[in-house]
Amino acid sequence: MMPIEIKDCDEGRGDIIESRGTITDHDLVNSLLNHLTSDKEKFKKYKYILIDHTALTQVNISDETVDLIAGICADVSQANPDPIVAMVTNVTIGANVDLIKRISRLYALFIYQSSWKTMVFRNRIEAVRWIKREVRDKFGIYDLTFG
Repeated sequence: MMPIEIKDCDEGRGDIIESRGTITDHDLVNSLLNHLTSDKEKFKKYKYILIDHTALTQVNISDETVDLIAGICADVSQANPDPIVAMVTNVTIGANVDLIKRISRLYALFIYQSSWKTMVFRNRIEAVRWIKREVRDKFGIYDLTFG
């Protein structure tokens, strides 16, 4: 199983990005470039993005990679400024300090380098509930299944 899995949902209206285990610079950059920038017409249809880091245990990415990802997100947010983005992480106070630092930087880039409305959650149920409410209010879509 890949450390980052990205799948389209709800007939192309949404995207789920799940990370698990250890992710590296290469894993993260390649998965985002391949999925988010390979088909900008498809990306324009997204109404939500759910990023689930609950199974993530280690992040081996440099500050330069975080900056590169910020640029990727800024670029694709110009193609589609509308998605509602929820990031789920169960990182706790006793967790790896580097993991907390990297997840915090990734979250900050979504807020400051894109135009997307973004929130962070401790569990997926709350994130899905928030996305459904925001997508309903913003786009009038009531039938999201995340499948």
